[in-house]
Amino acid sequence: MVVEINQKKQARHLLIFEDKEGLRLVPLEASSHSLGRDPTNSIVLHSKAVSRQHALLLRVTSSDPNNYGFLLIDGDLQGQRSTNGIKVNGVKCRSRRLQDQDLLTFGNHIKARYIAVVPQSDAEFEEYCRTADYEALFTPPASQSTVVPEQPSALEEEGLDEAPLIRLASFPEISPSPMLEINLEGELTYLNPAAVSAFPELPLLGMQHPALNGLLNFIHTSDTNILVREITVADKMYEQSIHFISESDLIRCCVFDITERKLAEAELRKRDRLLQSVAQATTHLLENVGYDAIDTALAILGEAAGVDRICICKNHTLPDTGESGTSMRFEWVRSSIESVRHRPHRQEQSYHSPHLRRWYHALTDEVTIRSLVQDLPEIEQQVLAQDSILSILVVPIIVNHRFWGFIELHNCTREYHWSLQEESILFAMSASISAALQRQDKEEIIRHQAFHDALTDLPNRVLFNDRLNIALASAQRNNGSVAVMFMDLDRFKLINDTLGHSIGDELLKEVALRLQDCLRDGDTVARWGGDEFTVLLPKIESVNDAINTAYRILDALKAAFVIRRHELFVTTSIGIAIYPEDGQEAEILLQNADVALYRSKEQGRGTCQLYNPTMNAKEQFILENSLRHALDRDEFILHYQPKVNICTGEIVGLEALVRWEHPEMGLVSPATFIPIAEETGLIVELGEWVLRTACQQAVLWHKLGLAPLSVAINLSARQFYQPNLVEIVAQVIESTGLNPQQLELEITETIAVKNMEFAKSILCNLQALGVHIAMDDFGTGYSSLNYLKQLPFNTLKIDQSFIQDLKPASKDVEIINAVIALGKGLDLKVVAEGVDNEEQLELLRSLNCEIVQGYLFSRPLSVDSTTDILQANWLQRNQSQSLLRTLVSSPELSQSTSVQT
Repeated sequence: MVVEINQKKQARHLLIFEDKEGLRLVPLEASSHSLGRDPTNSIVLHSKAVSRQHALLLRVTSSDPNNYGFLLIDGDLQGQRSTNGIKVNGVKCRSRRLQDQDLLTFGNHIKARYIAVVPQSDAEFEEYCRTADYEALFTPPASQSTVVPEQPSALEEEGLDEAPLIRLASFPEISPSPMLEINLEGELTYLNPAAVSAFPELPLLGMQHPALNGLLNFIHTSDTNILVREITVADKMYEQSIHFISESDLIRCCVFDITERKLAEAELRKRDRLLQSVAQATTHLLENVGYDAIDTALAILGEAAGVDRICICKNHTLPDTGESGTSMRFEWVRSSIESVRHRPHRQEQSYHSPHLRRWYHALTDEVTIRSLVQDLPEIEQQVLAQDSILSILVVPIIVNHRFWGFIELHNCTREYHWSLQEESILFAMSASISAALQRQDKEEIIRHQAFHDALTDLPNRVLFNDRLNIALASAQRNNGSVAVMFMDLDRFKLINDTLGHSIGDELLKEVALRLQDCLRDGDTVARWGGDEFTVLLPKIESVNDAINTAYRILDALKAAFVIRRHELFVTTSIGIAIYPEDGQEAEILLQNADVALYRSKEQGRGTCQLYNPTMNAKEQFILENSLRHALDRDEFILHYQPKVNICTGEIVGLEALVRWEHPEMGLVSPATFIPIAEETGLIVELGEWVLRTACQQAVLWHKLGLAPLSVAINLSARQFYQPNLVEIVAQVIESTGLNPQQLELEITETIAVKNMEFAKSILCNLQALGVHIAMDDFGTGYSSLNYLKQLPFNTLKIDQSFIQDLKPASKDVEIINAVIALGKGLDLKVVAEGVDNEEQLELLRSLNCEIVQGYLFSRPLSVDSTTDILQANWLQRNQSQSLLRTLVSSPELSQSTSVQT
């Protein structure tokens, strides 16, 4: 058949296969096709040389709504490739957007020719398929040209990874319901294949199309982001579910064809007044969301229809066998009729059972069952007789074009022949229930997302707090006890940092499953955030119940977690608080459980601790709790104190000092919060933040054209003995772009001598990066010449305790003189800390100490103030005395109240 290209006609696609059974033609009508030798594939390849699931064909839309193509993918969507691969025109490939006349080879044995034609009508295409010369089409003349022009693909043909493959086969692409997306400028950004088919004029009409007309105004005048409206397109009516995504300024719509339902409702409204109650039931379902609305509607319908019983049965998978089955979910009965909802033969019934097999096939085909019971097959009569049913009418419920379940109307007191009109009424009722169920499903999804964690599907904080308050109210009424547990995973951050957040996320999901298995019905485990979980035991007889549950959790987490071939071992620390002993309000119980958690960590981790009032004073607890969140809330800042060369007057370096600006307590002294950070382990995370922030600021100063000064940062003992300290420093240097020569890390004598071999190894590795090392507070610890000689230091910092009482005749002068001589003998810089007056300065000058640091020159300054003095230092570097006077006399510097640490 000779076909001319016509952009207003839609191309049709087919494959001609050549295998051991000869040539066969397969039209490509569906959105996706699976190919392989397994009989479950939509296209079966008759050869043992191909894989069970060898390839996929996915429909791909293009910018022209009248055109679409197919993407050929090797293997399946889980990334499992075929054994022998695929070739297109002799070239092996992972994926390819097919073009007309492409020759496909599957596993070197099965060949197929891909053909795209543009018939004038469906009838012409069917005639073409029926009369086509397969052999000629399979081996076309070399001169035959492509009949469908190549369309640009939105996807790479090679290297296609799993994410876009899954998107192509995701719900929007294969959904039978039209889906579309626009931005706030009214520009169409997406149409799925169903929308292209249902609304071919939409790209041309744009905002004038009924599906888009008035949509922007509808969004702007509404106070919610999730909306529903009804529209009419041509002679069809649709329900349009609208989701306004404010974060990306996009509007997504899913359109459901409700023409049949609307016509049914219109027909019902035309009927006589006797059927007004049926319309009332339908309206009730449309106006109300929830299962209570369905119960009310069944009562209205039952009274109006004059039946004895109405019930709704829902399809589901049977838990024991995995077969498709049904159970009664809703029921209305007259007062004189017995309920059957909870009878065994009405729950968990398989469609393979003899009395339901015929029903399943009929209802799936949307055919009613309308009969006197005596006229039904004997096996069905026997089951229905258990419920005293004399006549029955059964109508399927179709939700989202799928057989969801069915409605049964029973007459138990007399035999009744159901009319076609009554059948149509029940069909309308079924359509209304279907709409109600769809809305209920949407509401349940939204409600579930609002109260559950997106990663683990556990209850979130909101739902946990709600259940906790309910449990406390119940315990107060009944003089009961409630247990609250606060727990987090020990060293979870190490897993995230070393293996990546995706591994960490999978681990959290597996942990959540094990936690749920440890609890009783009625208990709650929630994800509090990060690697933190909370557990609620609403009814306990004694404290031992809570302790036993905690130990079950500890034991459950001992077994290895295997995540993507990684064998991971994690432990958890648990804190427990009991109502009413440890608090009578939800917030107090959680706080006290958190205090107990930290005591558990102090005891060595992997344990549980009951709250005890002696664990922490209230103020200490409040401070610890605030400190825990201070980083997330950006409450920490850095101040910088200059180091000055007293010979030239120039600033030669800066020391970065962390400050905590608490929103309620104001500026918290480092002497107060640093020990808490050390004790709780938060100093590691805080120290890394200081390192990164100071390096970033130093780079900014360099970019401003200021002198390339060094910035000094103190390392705590916990930081220094991290196994990945060198890697962290290297990563910070690389990510910030700081010259490592401008970074100086300070450690104390105590840290250095704690483990000489380890310290020597770490310091050598740091120096290999180009980083300078300073011995801080020299003279206050061991002051051993042996380790000073062994360890690779660049700088000695004389502790301020020797400078404070420095007088011309004091012994401190001789000590400082000896330290300066020692530093120069070992080729080390010497820095004197705590220089606060001119007398100290002059004595240090006389001892040939070149670099000093103290309040005489400057207190620790904010970033802006430090920038100002650096600019002055740069402009006046040859006027050292003038610079010193500027530093000492600055009003801002003299008024600073920051604490030096």
